[in-house]
Amino acid sequence: MSTWERSWRSGRALTSTRSGERVTVEIHAGCGQCKRCREGMYTSCHNYGLNYGDLDKGHRANGFTTDGGFAEYAVNNINTLVRVSDAMSDEEATLVVTAGTAMYGLTELGGLIAGESVVVTGPGPIGLLGVAVAKALGAQPVILTGTRDNRLQIGKELGADYVINVNKESDVVGKVRELNGGKGVDYVVECSGAPNAINEAARMVNRGGRICLAAFPGKPAEVDIAHLVRNNIYVFGIRGEGKSATHRAEAFMAQKRFDATKVHTHTFALEDLPEALRYARERVEDAIKVVVKTRGHAALNSIAAE
Repeated sequence: MSTWERSWRSGRALTSTRSGERVTVEIHAGCGQCKRCREGMYTSCHNYGLNYGDLDKGHRANGFTTDGGFAEYAVNNINTLVRVSDAMSDEEATLVVTAGTAMYGLTELGGLIAGESVVVTGPGPIGLLGVAVAKALGAQPVILTGTRDNRLQIGKELGADYVINVNKESDVVGKVRELNGGKGVDYVVECSGAPNAINEAARMVNRGGRICLAAFPGKPAEVDIAHLVRNNIYVFGIRGEGKSATHRAEAFMAQKRFDATKVHTHTFALEDLPEALRYARERVEDAIKVVVKTRGHAALNSIAAE
C-alpha cells in the first residue's frame, strides 16, 4: 500500500519538510545503523521487525511492523517522506512509491543504459510502472507480457513497444526473441509471481543477462539453476523501494515523463475501506490501483482513469 499525506509536526523541528507540505511516504524506514542501511538498502535492514515490546531498533515497515496509512493521522520517520509536486494529484501521488519500486529494481540490475532491451512480466501496478520507468530511462525495446488485454493496452500507453498475451501466444520466449531481433533481451523485470516465471525469464534474457524478481509465487518454485550458471545469468531479488529510488521516481512523475494515473482505477472513502480492499483483492472491475481517501471524499467506486 502507498500513502500520501500532509506533514504536520514532530517532536523535533522538521528540517526537510514544512508543516502542511504534501508528501508521499516510503513504506520502510531502516534502523540507520546496520550494514545494509549504511549501504542504502534500508528495505533489507538487519533489524527488520525488531520494534515490538521492549525492543526498539529503529526499523519501521508501515503496514507490516507498524500501523499503515488507513487513518487520518500517521506517524512516520522523516527519512521516509518524499515531497510531492503541487501539480500532482492526490491519486497520482499514491503511485510515486510504486514507481519507486520499479526504479529500485532497474537500479539493482545495474542501471539501465539507453538502448538496452527490457521485458516486464506481469502488468500489475509495479509491472505497468516498470514499463513506464524503463521507457523513460531510454530502454528499447520494452516488451510487456501478461494475461489481460486491457492491462496490456495500458502498458502500451505507458510506453511498451510490444505486448504479448501469454494466453494467446504458444511460445512466449520465442516471441520475445523474435521481437528483439532474434536474440535475448538485456533485462527481465519479473512482476507476475507465476510459478515458472523465473525459468521463462532466464530464457528470455541473453547470455550474461540480468533478472530482477519483484514478485514471488505462493509456493516454492523449481528453478533450472544449471541454465542460470551455464549462461552466466544474474538474478536479483528486491524488496520495496530502496536506495532513495522513490525520490527519482517522483522527479520523473513531476516532469510528466509518464502518466502514472493510467494505473489508478478506483477511489473510495475511508468509511468504505472494506469494499476498497475487496476491489483490490478480488480485482473487481479489473481494479489495479485502488485509492482510499480520508475526510470529505465520498468518491465511492469512481473510475478515475476515464
